[in-house]
Amino acid sequence: MTKQTHSLPTHLGVLLALAIAAPGAVFAYDNKDAIRDCESRLGRDYGLTDLRGARAVQLPGEKNYKVEGQAKVDGNKYPWTCEIANRRVVDVEYRGRRPSHASGGRPEIMLRRAGEIEVRMPSGCTARYDRDGELITRSSGCSQNDRRRADDAANAYFREQGHHGGWHDDGDRPPRIIAGKNGESEAVFRNDCVVYYDRRGRRTEALPKCNSSQLMMADQAMRAYRREQGR
Repeated sequence: MTKQTHSLPTHLGVLLALAIAAPGAVFAYDNKDAIRDCESRLGRDYGLTDLRGARAVQLPGEKNYKVEGQAKVDGNKYPWTCEIANRRVVDVEYRGRRPSHASGGRPEIMLRRAGEIEVRMPSGCTARYDRDGELITRSSGCSQNDRRRADDAANAYFREQGHHGGWHDDGDRPPRIIAGKNGESEAVFRNDCVVYYDRRGRRTEALPKCNSSQLMMADQAMRAYRREQGR
């Protein structure tokens, strides 16, 4: 009885030969793949959807890349960087704001020591308040909507606990200066007026609730703060 042999179709044979001779020729990985993987990781880790201007540079090695771009959140653009090693995302850095997702999720109240509370927003923004409802610190990625919702949640909590302190309408007192991780700062008044400054101490934005007197007080407080910091 004669044995029958079955040969592979020509196109499959060619692919198999290429895969054996040069695996990278079949399963190519280039700049577009690196950008795609980095943007996918940013979406999962930070909830970013509006990513722009991404560019990739190949580094020494088999399939290593450095990718840079910008994310647009609440009308502002923030830089991000990403590194690929052997086709895998090994590092992502983003310090800008996160999308506020105002319509989804409720703030979460976490109890801390000495009567303090921490408000956690669905976007990842966190704000900490002392036992009297005074803001202690706030993460740098909070949007304006996050700030307002966190303050409202803290006010509601302290009212339920029988406290009447917190953010009542008292805008004539000097503001509190809160420094962010990226060098930017905020001057925060008790009536929800917030004035924003860049890393050089220049005023960049103020909430509509701020009046002209508060803007002057905020500028003075920021100058005094920067002098104390030796800037």
